[in-house]
Amino acid sequence: MWGCVIVLPENRSAVRAAQRLANGRLSAASPLLMHGPPGVGKSAVATTLVSAYLDNPAGQTVRQLMAAELPRKSRTTPDAELSEIAECDLLIVEDLQHLPARDVPALSRLLDDRLAHHRPTVLTASSGPSGLSAFPRRLTNRLAAGLVVRMDAPGVASRRILIENFAAARNVRLMPEAVDWMARAADGVRPLIGFVEKLKPVMKGYPTPLTTAQVQEWLIEPTVGESKTRLERIVSRVAVAFQVKPKEVLGPSRLRAVLLPRQVAMTLARDLTRLPLADIGRHFGGRDHSTVLHAVRKIAALAVADETLAGRLRELRAELE
Repeated sequence: MWGCVIVLPENRSAVRAAQRLANGRLSAASPLLMHGPPGVGKSAVATTLVSAYLDNPAGQTVRQLMAAELPRKSRTTPDAELSEIAECDLLIVEDLQHLPARDVPALSRLLDDRLAHHRPTVLTASSGPSGLSAFPRRLTNRLAAGLVVRMDAPGVASRRILIENFAAARNVRLMPEAVDWMARAADGVRPLIGFVEKLKPVMKGYPTPLTTAQVQEWLIEPTVGESKTRLERIVSRVAVAFQVKPKEVLGPSRLRAVLLPRQVAMTLARDLTRLPLADIGRHFGGRDHSTVLHAVRKIAALAVADETLAGRLRELRAELE
């Protein structure tokens, strides 16, 4: 780790370049350009570099801004702000591909000024100098003359490492096969973070690490129309089997004559749909995911001792599959 950055094969070159810059071992006479597709961690490396500069006891100054927000000399822009950007110890300009064409000359002059005074500049972009074809050669040549580092999207092995780190930081416990499934299912860093964030609030309902099936319950979301139709069919069929009304199954009644079919319907919904427990609970009268989990465990325990209930569950499951 370097700060909050997890060092992987896909970002190692960029992290090393940033470390060398922070330690004064990288020439400030050329800009550092980190490029790659969205979500590969360019901003994370840049932000960690900012922290390294600000932690320096020498009291270094840093400016970090988006290319689209780069100020240019005008009546409304104070000269002090332009001077601060030109003279700060470290300047980071992100998402260079969004730089308006009218601001290209201003950025070129800024780079020239900072190079002349050996002040380091770091830029991030979606592609390298050759891919920034909308910009004039005057700018792309300056970038190409500096240090250009590509960052790639993490492969499956790296995604496993990221999941393990994100999960450990959020106290989300996962079986190894669940980690493997998540690594294959996600196509980038941001989806991985989203996966772990979705699992964080439900961990208190599981005393042991989550299995692949349990993770899929929470993370795989079918289409809204398909899900609603399937749930309605389950509720309707269970209501007929237990001789109650569908609105009672979905309602607030705690009578056993209604509670049992409701728990059966929740169990079948969990078994026969790929909906998260929270979505099932919302369909059953806005109930919490923990209520659904309790229903599933309750029916599983009852079915062990009650062969009649177990047989009815098998019949319903066969009809609804």
